[in-house]
Amino acid sequence: MSLVERQTHQQSELPRASAGPFCVFVASGDSRRDIFEIVFQNAERIWHDCYWPRYVGFTSKHPNLYGFATVAAKNPSDWRGELGEQLDQLSPDIRYVLLIIEDFFFTSPIDAKKLRAVADYILKHDLAYVRLVPVARNLFGRAVEFIRRKIDKRSFRILKPSEPYYSSVEVAIWRRDYLRQLLRVPGSIWEFENMVGPERHYAVWEPIAHYRALVSRGKWNYSARRLLVQQGYSLNGSTRPHLSLASLPRRMRTRIIFSVFGYLSYRLRRSLNRLPRK
Repeated sequence: MSLVERQTHQQSELPRASAGPFCVFVASGDSRRDIFEIVFQNAERIWHDCYWPRYVGFTSKHPNLYGFATVAAKNPSDWRGELGEQLDQLSPDIRYVLLIIEDFFFTSPIDAKKLRAVADYILKHDLAYVRLVPVARNLFGRAVEFIRRKIDKRSFRILKPSEPYYSSVEVAIWRRDYLRQLLRVPGSIWEFENMVGPERHYAVWEPIAHYRALVSRGKWNYSARRLLVQQGYSLNGSTRPHLSLASLPRRMRTRIIFSVFGYLSYRLRRSLNRLPRK
């Protein structure tokens, strides 16, 4: 068997996730379409072994791109309104959506075997929300999570209603009707992420997806160009502004503070009902 034939055979043996009632859905809009077109250039490599249908939602209809079928909102609206209308355009057979924000740049291909295992468990137990990345914690909290994982024999970590960002828009699989229910409640995306709905939420113990957000406050992060170049892409031609290097010390300081204190500030502000609305 030649090298090419052997490689082809090995690729055919890779685990593949069946579609069933699942799909991949990227939430975007016309004002952020340029982000999707740059960030998801690697989609065929990232999702090659996942057979779930792929969709991207914009404010208006656009041509399909990178294996993603486009769906459009009926009317321009806020983030919640447009995402809700986009989800309404999907086939009734799709019961679950793997929701992704348009600036999430995947740094490695999706492990179809692990994704299929998560999907099978969701179907079996009728779960409404499973985050595909573990909960974020400071250094001490990570040690606690490690011990918790050794003791807890359940497949996923149960999120308490007091968990910061209980409905986080980190990559997660949502039951479509439940997500649609939460989107009908007015408010900002910040308020959405902190909503506590009637269903129990879960997170994986170990990451299923590996990605980095490349945009902050509408601007390319200082690391965006480097991450894209690592996979053979670039930001050449993009008219979107970049965060200045002056913001780098502040971001590093934020990371250091989180490593020490975690969500302590967040929990204190929530207990005093002083969380920002936007």
